[in-house]
This record gives sequence, C-alpha cells and structure tokens, in this order.
Amino acid sequence: MSKPPWRHRKQPLTRVSEVMSTTVTTVQDDTPPSEARAVLTKRGVGQTPVLNNKGLLVGLLLQADMMQGAALPHPSAVPAEWLALWHKPVADLMLTPVPSVSSDAELRRVAQALLDWQLPSLPVANEAGLVIGFISRGDILRAVAADPPLDLWG
Repeated sequence: MSKPPWRHRKQPLTRVSEVMSTTVTTVQDDTPPSEARAVLTKRGVGQTPVLNNKGLLVGLLLQADMMQGAALPHPSAVPAEWLALWHKPVADLMLTPVPSVSSDAELRRVAQALLDWQLPSLPVANEAGLVIGFISRGDILRAVAADPPLDLWG
C-alpha cells in the first residue's frame, strides 16, 4: 500500500487526496459473490468498488451485504438455491447508485457522509467515473492521530 501524502508534509490536512489510499481492490460487476468474497478476504478488506466492463464505477460491494438475510436463501432451501446465490453476479448484491467522492472533497464533509450513510469507506473517483482511490474511516482516524493534524474546521 502506498504511503499517504500527509506522511511527507507538515501542514493541516483538509482534502481527501491527502489521506486516501491509492491502492484499491476492485471487482467487476459480473463477478460471482464467491469470487468477490475470496478477493475481499485475501486483501483483508470489508468492501470494494464494483466496476463495469469499461472500468467505470457502478457500485459498492460490502462483505456484510453478501451475508444479509435478504440476500441469502432460507436455511431450509435446497442446495441448488444456495449454489445459485454464489453464481449470481455481484451486480445483484451491490449498493447502487454508488456514493463516491472526488479527491479534492473536504475531509469533514466526507467524514459526515460516512456517518450519514453508515458506510465504512467510499470510493474516490475522478470526473470520468474512474476509481483513483479509496477513503475509509480508518484513513481519517489515522490522519487525526498523526502529525500534522487533521484540520476539519479550517
């Protein structure tokens, strides 16, 4: 994972670009949930942006959503129903339309959005809809705890 830019500067942090992760795990919208879950587990992340075949952001897949009761067959379902679930595309399970932020967004607004939408993180996309980073609550907390300080009110 690349070092955040704030590790090199001594100034208050105010923008997403200063704390976001630039290494992003993504999955395609036609990926089966079983493969997507394996990717999330291997990378140690709980959510990932979902891209279409043109590489554009179309959704956000949360590992927790793949295990929600509404997404799962009834426990008494026949094995074929469970198997069918794991062969559906993640497009059927992802959050869409997907909230995203730009790299020049104010951190305090992003922090509020994460709280309002009850999301652990958000994709960072450019004007063309390409994912260029990811910002999480953890990224913001690391910035708050670091020197230079996070400037949420400047």
